[in-house]
This record gives sequence, C-alpha cells and structure tokens, in this order.
Amino acid sequence: MSHRYPTSAPLPIMPYTARRVRFLTHSQKSTHADIESVVLNDPGATLAIYRALERRRPGASDEASGPAHAISMVGMDAFRSIFRNVPVIDGRKVMEHILSPGFAYGQAAQAGWYARRIAEMLGFGQAIEMQVAALLQHPAVLTLWHQDFESAARASNATRDGVNFEIAFRAEFNLPVHVADQAYIDAWKLPQLAREAAHEDPEMSRQARCIAVATRMARVAYAGWPDEAFVATAAELADLLPERVRDPGNWWKCETAATAHTLQPWDYPLAARELVLEREIVVEVPAPATSGRPEAAHGLQQLLGGALKQVAQTARSRRVIFAKLSRDRHRLRTRLALGGSPDDPLRQLDLSMSEKHLFSLLLTRAQAVHVGPDNHQRYAPYLEGVPLDSQALAGFYATSLFVDGRPVGILYADGGHPDERGYSAFRQAAAGVTQLLESHCQKAA
Repeated sequence: MSHRYPTSAPLPIMPYTARRVRFLTHSQKSTHADIESVVLNDPGATLAIYRALERRRPGASDEASGPAHAISMVGMDAFRSIFRNVPVIDGRKVMEHILSPGFAYGQAAQAGWYARRIAEMLGFGQAIEMQVAALLQHPAVLTLWHQDFESAARASNATRDGVNFEIAFRAEFNLPVHVADQAYIDAWKLPQLAREAAHEDPEMSRQARCIAVATRMARVAYAGWPDEAFVATAAELADLLPERVRDPGNWWKCETAATAHTLQPWDYPLAARELVLEREIVVEVPAPATSGRPEAAHGLQQLLGGALKQVAQTARSRRVIFAKLSRDRHRLRTRLALGGSPDDPLRQLDLSMSEKHLFSLLLTRAQAVHVGPDNHQRYAPYLEGVPLDSQALAGFYATSLFVDGRPVGILYADGGHPDERGYSAFRQAAAGVTQLLESHCQKAA
C-alpha cells in the first residue's frame, strides 16, 4: 500500500469504551477523571478528545494536562456530542486476535501505561501527558487498520515472525514509519510531548526519551518478547529507571502483568499472555526492610504476596517460598519469599532441573510432600542438591504447581511445628495459589 495523506475521519473507538463512556456521561456521580481513566486505554477515544479540543481552541492541546482537563476545556455537552458521532469498532469482529485493530490499540495502550509508570518512578509531574503522548505515537499504524486491513495484518504478522517493526510497516507504507506517523501528528496537531517524542534526537527532553523507550517496550512486548530486542530495550530502560530498580527487565515484565488487569475489559490481545503461557510470571523477592517508603506492589506480585501470607497463616509456617521454572524449564529460581533472613539460602535458590533432586521429581507431575524427622532418611538422597538449613531439616512441606497441565514452579513452607494437620492446610492453601495463577492466566489470555 502506498502512503495516504491523513484522513479527517475520526478513528473508531473500542466497544467497551463506547459503553463505559456512555454510562459515565449520564451518571450524576461520575467525574471527568472517571472518564479519563477509561479513554486513556483507547487511542481512538483519546484522539477524539484532543482533536475536538484543537478544532474549538487551536493550540489548546498543548495546554491540556490530560483528557480530564481537555473535557473541561471542551465542555461536557460538547463532549457528549463528540462521542455520539465517533464510530465504534464492530464488536462482532474477533478483537482478541492479533489480526484485528485491537492488536494495535492494545499495543498503544500498553505503551501509554509504560510511559506513565516510568514517569511515576522518576517523579515527573507529567505522568498523564506522557501516557497520552505514548498512546498516540503511531497514528499512521492505528489508521492503517481501518484504511487497509490486509496491509496492517500483513505487517503485524511479520513483527510476530521476528521482522523489525520499522521494516514490516515500511514495506506497507512505502516510506519510513516515522515519516508516515509525522504526517498524522502534524495534520492532527497532537500534543507537544507526542510531537517531540516522535523526533528522536540527542537534544530531546528526558520525558520525550522516556516516551520513545516506552513505545519500543510495547513493540517488543507485542512482538512476543523476542530475546535480542528485549535485552536491548531493557538496557535502554535501565538508563532511565532509578537505581533502586535492581532488575529493569523484571520490572518491565511485572508492570506488563499488572497492566493486564487494567486492560482486560477492552478485550485487547495482551502482552502479558506470553509471559503467562511461557511461565514468565516474574515477581521479585522483596528486599530486606530499609528506611524510606517502600515501593508499592502491583498486580500479580501483590496477589501472590497475599496468597503466600495466607499459606503461612493456614499452615502455621514461618517461611514460605515460591520458586518458578525458567522459560526453558532448565532452572528453578526463587521469585517470592515470606519470612527468613536476607541471606537465607532458599531466597537464593537456583537449581538445575537436569539434576535429580526433590524439586525436580515433584515437578514431574502435580504432587505434594511432607518431609519430617520420621521420613527424612527416605528422602535424604534427593535433598543433597537442595540448600536446606536447620529450620528446613526440622520439617517442611512442598508441592508442585501446575497451570493448564504445565509445571509452573514449587510452593514450599517450613518453620513452626510441621505436622499432618498443617500439611493438610498447606495443600488446601496451595490449591488456592494454583487457582490464582490459573485465573491470572485466563485474564491475560
């Protein structure tokens, strides 16, 4: 397809956005901020607001601090009129499939959330503006889905097959993607931050650089997390995030999983899906307590943390460990720990699955074990490769965790006074952890 000059027609919005905005605009209790929380997840809706604002007050899009402010500047009556006339994507289309506009809309929404979280981590006062700018970074790609579906699907399929995003879409536009995007950015007079981030140069502001990196992060995530691109982009992210983020790649994946809960109502094909299906459910082991305000937990990490507390309470255990299999199933590593000292060997667990030890045997099928003084000799040959301390040798519980028939990892508990009653409670609590992982997988799929 040869490049087409930007159309004046509005981008369609997602069916969920249309339903939710319609409800909020007719509710006496809703606020502009409530509407903003919806439209920020839909590039078509956000674009409709900013284009309407620019038509009514030229140059005002640079003054708006976000969609809520833009709605105030336009006026609620005008806003209702605008949304009555914005087309809605046909809900009969399979939006969850990558061959749909939902693929591009979901990627844009993901970029927006990455930009917002980076801004919050760095203490920028423009988190919403940065989210809007990242959400609208590829207007030509978004429009292509509605101008030439086959062309957009062809390019998107290519990115999933390992072709670079720029190369895949350049073949369809017959010119560089940034040139095609720039035509829309100029014609539609998008906000200043969106314009600045589209021009990557050494003189760009730090905010604009964060937006550009967030956009690339979304491309990598929606391309299926290719290893080379992930490593390169994680290195860029490391240059932006504060030093307290010890593993930027892990932070990136955690934020992706957390965002899946927010974006689920839109039925986008979510980037978190590959993380779940490939067992890349990554959560950091909490660091030892330090002075200052701890960073808030998000999404799956928060849910799993709560689940581990429940295991500790019901099984009366002092220490609970969640260890996860690596993507290739070659290693088993601790991902979340409750209790124990900072130098606890189980916190540093990193076992090869090619060796024969208790955990590798447990992961051959769904099963659990209670090891105590009475049966320790029976299991002793399989405990040599596991870094157990004196508390563990006094007795522990362990179970394999499976989701959709696939091994995910090991749940382990010790301390207190392990007995049959505690073992029964542990297994029931472990079933709850499995249900949590299954539910998360379904929501992210």
